[in-house]
Amino acid sequence: MKVLIIHAHENPDSFCSAMTKTIKRVLAEKGNTVTISDLYAKEFNAAGGKKDFTKLSDVEYYKYASEQLSAHNSNSFIPNLKIEMNALLEADVLVFNFPLWWFGMPAILKGWVDRVLAYGFAYGGEYGFFNTGRFKGKKAFLSITTGSPEEMYTESGAHGRTIDDILKNIHQGILGLVGFEVLPPFVGYGVSRISNKERKKILENYETYLKTHFD
Repeated sequence: MKVLIIHAHENPDSFCSAMTKTIKRVLAEKGNTVTISDLYAKEFNAAGGKKDFTKLSDVEYYKYASEQLSAHNSNSFIPNLKIEMNALLEADVLVFNFPLWWFGMPAILKGWVDRVLAYGFAYGGEYGFFNTGRFKGKKAFLSITTGSPEEMYTESGAHGRTIDDILKNIHQGILGLVGFEVLPPFVGYGVSRISNKERKKILENYETYLKTHFD
């Protein structure tokens, strides 16, 4: 099995980065091929635009989605986007590993979604949605850290929403929409406010999660 981790944390010594390392170690030990796309290390540009294409199909009226479709049909995405797209096509499992910011993804990861899950390539054109999506038969899950403790992510907690509610737009509106089977997320709660012993326990629980879902 081939696993692609899209890693979105700037500090390689962070707990979030330790979670990516745990995924790689545990799944590689089980004989899987694990590839990490480290967006900060690559200085991945979050902003989509004309620079994404080697040529434009309509020089009089520019529309990003239309140019994505044209680039897919004419193989005119720029090389660094092709690298990400090819890695995604080869993967059996996609993992987004990131710290939860403002109930969502860091901008650099959202930019990866905007630019790599392009119209025509990941959806639209010849591809449908959900059960007819391009990535039907493949799996995906979110691997995230939070600043707030777990008890805040309940309907009666300070946030007034569960973690599943907060992640629904990513689960359903991104991963599910393009056909992935979405597995339950793994969440490291409040990691900046807990002890090293507690962090170690989270990583141990993560190993169990990975072995349970990918045994």
